Amino acid sequence: MNLQARLDGLRSAADAAEGRLDQALLDEVRAGVDRSTGRLRLSERHTVVAIAGATGSGKSTLFNALAGAELSRSGARRPTTSTAQALVWGDGDADELLTWLGVRPADRHRRDALPTATPPGRLPEGLVLVDLPDHDSIEAAHHAEARRVVELADVLVWVVDPQKYADAAIHREFLRPLAGHRAVTMVVLNHIDTVPEERRRSMVADLRKLLVADGIRDPRILATSARHDVGIDDLRRAITRRVQEKQNTVLRIDADIRAAVTRLADAAGRAPYPVPDVWVADLERRLADAAGQPPIRRGPVDRPAVDNAVRGLVDRLCGDLAPGWGRAVRAAVTQRLGDTDDRLDAELAALPVPALRPARAGARAGVAAAVLLALAAVASGVTGVLPPVVAFAAAGLLGVVAIVAGLLDRGASRRAAAHAHQVDAGCREVVARVVREHVLAPARRELTSYARFERGLRSARGQV
Repeated sequence: MNLQARLDGLRSAADAAEGRLDQALLDEVRAGVDRSTGRLRLSERHTVVAIAGATGSGKSTLFNALAGAELSRSGARRPTTSTAQALVWGDGDADELLTWLGVRPADRHRRDALPTATPPGRLPEGLVLVDLPDHDSIEAAHHAEARRVVELADVLVWVVDPQKYADAAIHREFLRPLAGHRAVTMVVLNHIDTVPEERRRSMVADLRKLLVADGIRDPRILATSARHDVGIDDLRRAITRRVQEKQNTVLRIDADIRAAVTRLADAAGRAPYPVPDVWVADLERRLADAAGQPPIRRGPVDRPAVDNAVRGLVDRLCGDLAPGWGRAVRAAVTQRLGDTDDRLDAELAALPVPALRPARAGARAGVAAAVLLALAAVASGVTGVLPPVVAFAAAGLLGVVAIVAGLLDRGASRRAAAHAHQVDAGCREVVARVVREHVLAPARRELTSYARFERGLRSARGQV
């Protein structure tokens, strides 16, 4: 799936979550979609490599070393770069791209126009190298400018120094949020000349541990000294590879999409949609128990039991769902609990009462049994005085009566059981209908937006 289709899916997910997730998050996601869409419409011939760092890290000196000219003022203590400075390699027109980056015309430079430019071929055509204001500047505008261009650049070069490489601010605000951007991120440990040679390897290893803890797998780290030209060729080669691969824009946008998908998915939680059949069956069973056992139930349903059963299902539905979506689902279902109870009472009361035929059959069986007992009593009283033939005939008659009584009783039982089954089926049908219309339908209406949200995320992942 192409990037624009994935961006459209991400926007669709954000729209589906409107009113359900934090508005600031949704606004950030949409702004990211707009940035990426804008970048896709611009030049593919240029790769924007932004150099970012804290005050005193030497990023401007590093920028000048790569440029081969003093374009950015450098300072060890106070911020000196107030706006982004851009240097373009090659003859291609990058003005539209630089305007989109927000680089002022006065801060745009061409390498071939520099009197002291580095020899041709040292860095490739199509490179747009940008020096950012210090991200930790005491000037709020400088900090905002750095953050803004960081969000737009194709490749990021983070410059840290031996004194501040473990600074919590850069890790918390920049490196950690960009943990999924490893393919377009390099970290430069500058001023390595100020560290004794025996400590340099352990310092790089310590920086690597910090970056891994930030979530950056196998981070790319270069050790440099811009003032003493240590490691600058390695950095040039690394930048050259990134530009020549011509995949940086795609990789950056892909990383941005993945990061946004993760943030949205984590914020939304999970919803069991569609509602599992086993949960529905459990709710129907509990509501049938609250209604009483047919065919003898004739009182009102046990309303507290019904309410508890419905709320139990809602708790299951909302257990892992974001509070915003959970509140909407809960309100849609529970605000109708009184109607649910009334509907159950009305429809169950309308079921047919037990028919009389099974009762009459049972009565006949009882009469036959009574006659049998009476005859048995008579027979036992007269057996001693009647001739054997007559006594034998009386015993046979008693047996016939017993068989008939048993048949009548079994027939009555079967008819009573069949009738009870019909009434029970009617009760189950009522309960299922009420659950479907009063519980599942409103819950599903609210979860429809979640389903659209999930489809949007799948599209953003390239799964549709």
